[in-house]
Amino acid sequence: MTFTFRNDQTEQFLAILREVGQWLVDNDRTMWELDTLTADNLVDEYTRDNCYVLYANGEPAATFILQWADPLYYPDVPANTAGLIHKVAIRRRFSGQNLFQPMLDFCQQRCLERGIHEIQLETDATRPALLRFYERYGFQPTYQKSIEEFGTTYDCQFYVLRF
Repeated sequence: MTFTFRNDQTEQFLAILREVGQWLVDNDRTMWELDTLTADNLVDEYTRDNCYVLYANGEPAATFILQWADPLYYPDVPANTAGLIHKVAIRRRFSGQNLFQPMLDFCQQRCLERGIHEIQLETDATRPALLRFYERYGFQPTYQKSIEEFGTTYDCQFYVLRF
């Protein structure tokens, strides 16, 4: 499979995020409030040009944000010392195809280009399968914390991957 990454397609990024978000809602696994998945909410000085669409063989397959500072989720992480991943979403027809590995490889490469040797992410602390998913890729749990975003409080498990 051939992979390409685009960070100039905000509408495609949002469409995939909403599609995956709707599937999660439909299957009683709500991750994000769908009405919050907007450019106004997600694109700011920290995420602009950092919202990626992963294409698999030319087809839009997944999304993620790779940013270099985040005062809401990571206020104690100095800017440009870690790659911070958010909004990982893989379209259902691509599930089970190990698309997270090329995403992770891409993120590690971008980090290394900046002299950074660490990726951090957070996810829903109440989803054991999701926690195991990230741990299979080498992420180590660090701490849990509740975060309020867009009027909703999320119980987050934070992770780090050093390389």
